[in-house]
Amino acid sequence: MWIVRELVRLLARVAIAFLVALVVATLWAAVSEHGFAQDLRTTCLILGCVALLMGAIGRGSNFERRMDYGVTETFWGRMPGMSSLERRGEDPTLAPGVVFVVTGVLLLALAFFAL
Repeated sequence: MWIVRELVRLLARVAIAFLVALVVATLWAAVSEHGFAQDLRTTCLILGCVALLMGAIGRGSNFERRMDYGVTETFWGRMPGMSSLERRGEDPTLAPGVVFVVTGVLLLALAFFAL
């Protein structure tokens, strides 16, 4: 069950990063002379590089301490009496560095290959 929970958390964070890229690109396209696709590509490149740099920092950093593991609880809800998404002490979790690296790689792949 922990694998599914961690994959859902990973997908939620990647989706949030892509939504941030969309919002920034939309605002940037409104004030720039370029088109939306070029601004989205540039935004995905910048955010992807920043995410890769944040992932390369390693364990015990401020980024790791600031990661909010309750992000999926607000979207998926709670079961009466227990939470299927709440982390237990013995359950393994993905390191925040892995989340940042995967997010950065996916944003860079989107910028290079899809846009």
